[in-house]
Amino acid sequence: MDMKGNYRSPWILIILLILGGIIGSLIGDALSGIPALRVLATSTSVGLPAATLQLDVLTLTLGFTAKINLFGVIGLILAFLVYRRL
Repeated sequence: MDMKGNYRSPWILIILLILGGIIGSLIGDALSGIPALRVLATSTSVGLPAATLQLDVLTLTLGFTAKINLFGVIGLILAFLVYRRL
């Protein structure tokens, strides 16, 4: 922790990155109707497939999937730059 009080919480970084990715992906989806930008708005899904643990009393399903496009990556980068400026 800096003695000047310039401590930045990692939770702020996480929230900004999530918001930057969501907003960037929304912009990419909105611009996908423009033929010249369709290539930039193409998305790909990455992650872990769902795994299910089924017990008599409890069923637990775990998985993670992220849909990434170029505008989402740009949103993540801009969110990180905003965090660095704080």
